[in-house]
Amino acid sequence: MRIHEDAGQADTQESLLREDAAYVWHPWAPNRISTSTVIAVAGEGSHITDAKGDRYLDAKASGMNATLGYANQKIVKAITAQLEKLMTYDMVEGGNAPAIELARAIAQVTAPGLTRTFFCNSGSEGIETALKVSRRYHKLLNDPQRSLIVSLKNCYHGTTLAASTCATSSAGDEQGLLPAGFVSVPGPDWEAVRREGLALSRSGVEALEGFFAEHGKNISAFIVEPVQGIGGYIVPDNYLRAARALCTQYGAHLILDEVLTGFGRTGKMFAYEYAHITPDILITSKGLTAGYMSLAAVTTHDTIFDVFEREKEMSGFSHGHTHSGHASACAAGLAVLDILQHDGVLARVHQLSTVLHEAVGACAETATVREIRCRGLLMAVEFDSVQRALSIKKHLQDNKVLIRRSGRNIIFAPPLNIDLADIEYLAAQFLDAVSVASAQ
Repeated sequence: MRIHEDAGQADTQESLLREDAAYVWHPWAPNRISTSTVIAVAGEGSHITDAKGDRYLDAKASGMNATLGYANQKIVKAITAQLEKLMTYDMVEGGNAPAIELARAIAQVTAPGLTRTFFCNSGSEGIETALKVSRRYHKLLNDPQRSLIVSLKNCYHGTTLAASTCATSSAGDEQGLLPAGFVSVPGPDWEAVRREGLALSRSGVEALEGFFAEHGKNISAFIVEPVQGIGGYIVPDNYLRAARALCTQYGAHLILDEVLTGFGRTGKMFAYEYAHITPDILITSKGLTAGYMSLAAVTTHDTIFDVFEREKEMSGFSHGHTHSGHASACAAGLAVLDILQHDGVLARVHQLSTVLHEAVGACAETATVREIRCRGLLMAVEFDSVQRALSIKKHLQDNKVLIRRSGRNIIFAPPLNIDLADIEYLAAQFLDAVSVASAQ
């Protein structure tokens, strides 16, 4: 579908590509910009329009953060009203109403006990904050040897210094630039999880128990994503429950990275609800403002906060950011929470997830498909090769559907309020792409 361009618009696709090549340093350099790159200029609902006037179904919700679609007027109006009243105010020596109200609202939707929120600007900043909180907590309790941060091998928790250190994929290897005191342990064996079934699998639990038995007195925190977003791998509930029990037994913190999954992506407000556990520290970001403003929340227990409060005269936690608790970003978060709680979004995610899973499941027996994983509106289809996944992604983009690819996995993470017709269209286009790619 073509959208007519404004006759006075000077920013054509070609000129934007030239200026991009001349001035922009892209994330995850080297630059991957090319003539086939989508340069977005507008968005509405689950669709974006590029500089050529072509309209795309965005089944990856931008960076998996446009969880309530584009041009959502409830959110836009909330931000605009706050900008006109007070764009923000410093949280170091003062505060602002939206930040206070959002912290209270988060406490009302998280598990009992998660009552204290520290605001940051991105998921990576949230990870940094959580790790600093954990280590500093143990030091304040005169337990400084408890400084080890444990994560899963091949995980991803962001690109800032400590967040990168948690990641042991090639993207997280900074060749000696990263700090000490971090270790990655083998997680669930995904082949075993596939054989045993997600609900029953205890893959990886024995190894984790062994590691805690050997190093428990030195562990500050264990950090894990309930769904490993880079590949859509769902961590079994039994594994998360075991991690919770081990952290409690050995006095370590369980940190859950729900930057991707928090605020509805999996069909529940938070993915930890599937395992019926409560983390000591919860990190959220993408869904918190649905991509409309940059914000992250690090939410923890008063039992942790109180240790810092007792030491405040000794600089118990010297940490923060200029834009921590930015009022306009928090106004966006309040609007998002209102929508999630009152517009039936979570129930609809379950309905749409069922439709998408059943439709895409038609290719499950295709020889090139290894596995289909789905939790809410986060789906991964794993193929037999990276090249196959690349071919499918290209076919979809050629047909004006945008998805995410990670290795040999095709990832769907559309807006949570996507229309049923768009879900059906996405599935149909995907099955066509699989058919074409499998014949190659």
